[in-house]
Amino acid sequence: MNETGKSILVTRPFPGGQKTVAGLMGLGHRPMAVPLFSKRILPVDLPSPFQITATLFTSANGVQALARDDIEIGHKLLPCFTVGDTTAQAATHAGFSNLLSAKGDAQDLIALIEKMELTGNYFYPCAIDRKPDIEDHFRGTGVNIQATPAYEMTPIKDLPPVVVTQLQQGEIDGILIYSARAATQFANLCAKNKIDLSGLPFYCLSPNIWAALEAEGATQGFVANAPNENALFELLA
Repeated sequence: MNETGKSILVTRPFPGGQKTVAGLMGLGHRPMAVPLFSKRILPVDLPSPFQITATLFTSANGVQALARDDIEIGHKLLPCFTVGDTTAQAATHAGFSNLLSAKGDAQDLIALIEKMELTGNYFYPCAIDRKPDIEDHFRGTGVNIQATPAYEMTPIKDLPPVVVTQLQQGEIDGILIYSARAATQFANLCAKNKIDLSGLPFYCLSPNIWAALEAEGATQGFVANAPNENALFELLA
């Protein structure tokens, strides 16, 4: 391992966090995995593919929640809208073939749906705790977003003691944050352990994530120029 690499705290939940750790190690960094949430898959009643226009995924977690044997081939042939390329890749691996990636965030996804002008019912397997930006935007229009809770992200109760010590002593070179909810969760855990956010370097997947950290008192933030992990890794160079 390249000892000149950075000590990086990876807050992304598993299994994605494991891939992040492997990628960082390959770049010569020294990652430590501290997933801020654990995932629980919920039972989902799948609608008939004849009753929906398209499927909508805003994360790979939503795709993984549908990794089951009873999905009809008709579901996988329907248009499948994804928030970005990472989610699109997960959907491809799950067998969805008619992919439309917004290559961005929720607002980019909304713009893509509007551009395609496909009205009807959109099946949206999502997290229980989420911002209802997409369904709120299309409410009362010809696009009916059928938000269906498919998984739950449960926050951890505290940071590992070794991580608390490293953060307090300034031994972490970067903290990767992947969502606004994770930003708030991490800030709460730091407050619990009397860790000053203003002295911590954050690497954020999007501007709204950094805005959430700034609101909590963070002052050192770096934002990826695109909402994907490759762009996030480029910030660490």
